[in-house]
Amino acid sequence: MRIMPFGDFLACVLLATGLGLSAYSAWIVGQPSVALPAILLGGILLAWRFWPRKKVARPSVEEVTSDTSVAHQSAEPQRSPSRSTPPLSPPAPSPACSTSPSDRLVAEMIAQGREVLLLRPQIAANLDPEQLERAQTRLDEVMAIVPQGPVVLRSWEEDEDSEETLVDVEAYYLDRYPVTNRQYKAFVDAGGYEQMSLWDEEIWPAVLEFVDETGHPGPRFWQQGSYPRGLDDHPVVGISWYEAAAYARWVGKRLPTDPEWVKAGAWPVVREGGVPVQRRFPWGDSMDRDRAHLWSPDVTGTVPVDATPGGQSVGGIHQLVGNVWEWTSSPFAAWDRNSRFLNDKPLKSIRGGAFDTYFDCQASCQFQSGEDPLARKHNIGFRCAVGVCDVEPVGWGPSDAVETPLLESAPERALS
Repeated sequence: MRIMPFGDFLACVLLATGLGLSAYSAWIVGQPSVALPAILLGGILLAWRFWPRKKVARPSVEEVTSDTSVAHQSAEPQRSPSRSTPPLSPPAPSPACSTSPSDRLVAEMIAQGREVLLLRPQIAANLDPEQLERAQTRLDEVMAIVPQGPVVLRSWEEDEDSEETLVDVEAYYLDRYPVTNRQYKAFVDAGGYEQMSLWDEEIWPAVLEFVDETGHPGPRFWQQGSYPRGLDDHPVVGISWYEAAAYARWVGKRLPTDPEWVKAGAWPVVREGGVPVQRRFPWGDSMDRDRAHLWSPDVTGTVPVDATPGGQSVGGIHQLVGNVWEWTSSPFAAWDRNSRFLNDKPLKSIRGGAFDTYFDCQASCQFQSGEDPLARKHNIGFRCAVGVCDVEPVGWGPSDAVETPLLESAPERALS
């Protein structure tokens, strides 16, 4: 109910009083001369209250609240979330005030680990040489080239009678380190679990089940959509094969195949007219537990992805052996001609051993195990690959690329 303003109330009281006096003096007292001033007073009050006049506009409550809010926001300094900057962290984006929109987009994508998308022909055509150089420099820092050539794959059974398969592999880039918690969180924060275009269609009904311990989208052992403090540079674990594949698409990459993974670690040396000579471990033919994070009495979990110096491959790729098993894109035993392995459920190949791997033979470049692609275990992570032919090297000619407007949707369009 609306309350009458005090001014209106006072005017009504005065008017009613004047008219009352007029009526009393005219009909009861019998003195019309007294009634005339009373009626005149009532008319003046009536005209004063209702005569049209210019009103002063006053701001509404909503306008005052809005103006106050805006003033408060403009007065409050802008704050950015604090973040650590360990050696493996991406470069921070350049200040928005000193860069163009395309520069800011490039910086943001590099910070998210999506520099490969910038080097796709559809997007590279719209970047200037300096932007391309930045993307290529970052790509060379985080990925290593594995050259084209043959690699020998042995049966998963690894017995004396197991057959060998020679597979030719095209040149490709492979992540120097497994994907870390920090890198994967960028995917989670960007809404990766809501972008169905990144996920295999067969798994769409189950994506809502990929949650952490508190029900938020993310790896199994996270809480409130984030990993435990201090594990920024530890490999992400508790993710299924489908989650690993979705992340790889988001950054413009893919999971490596079995032959690619083995070639990166074994680093075959091709002899003329002979079978390639391959290493049993990335560093040589003998196990050295100082070079790999494997089982020991004092091991309790993962370590940072750069914590085992000396264990990298010839190409500079770290932790192919130890710390965590790694998903590949290949089905288990896909290159075994006479595999006797039978299972009702198709498995995906995992390679490399983990922090809880006891036997040396299970931590070699050739050892292969299989796992349910829906498994979200504490000792399985992944790294990504991309074909050399899928990115544009710096120095390409603009006329050789496909023109595509540089929009915020361009990275996703480049994957289609």
